[in-house]
Amino acid sequence: MQKLFFLDLRKKYKESFLKMFERLIDVSGGLKIVDKDAIIAVKTHFGEDGNLNYVSPLYVRRVVNLIKDSGGRPFLTDTTTLYSGRRFKGDTHIELAKEHGFDFAPIVIGDGIYGDEYVEMNGAKIARVFKNVDTIFCISHFKGHLLTGFGGALKNLGMGCASKGGKLYLHSRSRPYVEKEKCNFCLKCFDYCAYNAIEKEKKTVQINHNKCSGCAGCMSICPQRAIRFSWSAASDEVQKGIADYSANLIKNKKIFYLNFLINITPDCDCLTTSEPPICPDVGILAGFDPVAIDRASYDMVKNDIDKLRPEIDSQVQLYYGEKFGAGECNYEIKSI
Repeated sequence: MQKLFFLDLRKKYKESFLKMFERLIDVSGGLKIVDKDAIIAVKTHFGEDGNLNYVSPLYVRRVVNLIKDSGGRPFLTDTTTLYSGRRFKGDTHIELAKEHGFDFAPIVIGDGIYGDEYVEMNGAKIARVFKNVDTIFCISHFKGHLLTGFGGALKNLGMGCASKGGKLYLHSRSRPYVEKEKCNFCLKCFDYCAYNAIEKEKKTVQINHNKCSGCAGCMSICPQRAIRFSWSAASDEVQKGIADYSANLIKNKKIFYLNFLINITPDCDCLTTSEPPICPDVGILAGFDPVAIDRASYDMVKNDIDKLRPEIDSQVQLYYGEKFGAGECNYEIKSI
């Protein structure tokens, strides 16, 4: 059974919440994996342009400073995206990260400027930067997700540390289609698609599946919600792939996890807009097992997550995470 530590945002504390956050990291033993002069990857999500729901740099800065105080040499990292936007390429991704306040540590986009720098780990195409990094602090914003039901530590690892080719593989079963009676021919999806997979028809559009990456960006951008997915096959396969990538990545590495159940939105931080939360803030979980911390996070807001997309079984990623050896679902929580 995995031990997790919890900082409850619903309680009042004598100390500031940021001080209590530092205490959470200390009490949970996160800094014990930091060796002197070791290069430490701090994996987080810098937020898409226009999104405000990502984990605040105030918290990430505290993590970086604590690592430095313990003798480590931290850098911030994420990878390029499949969908168009400023995170599509490494150079503009770094610019955006700095604009969002992540300017207090070196930033390395793990799969390079074009997303093609990777290593294969048992067939998983993992961003090259993680090949020679033995220690990772994985900082995840727990929230809903249009394809996997929810996204937490496993998604931050499995999808977030994959190269472009890896993400393409993970999305390969995701095939959107257009409900033509809803399409008003605004062409926002046409202008958005980086793969020219949206093709014009008379007063509507269609999706060329030979070109489609399955990134689901068109679904997010469509104001009429005219673009849909066949969820049953796509979601299960994507979640299974994410669990597989996570299990391959974490082998022989020391990883500390922080899940933020704050600003829990219906969709991921890749959206170009900010959405209202689906429930009040809960707090922050810490531990050393990605499956256990995601299981505990899900259990805390299960009803709210399940109501978002009842057609998706978001626990598939937990099942395969445990099956592939990424961690275990059993946990106990100690509040600080």
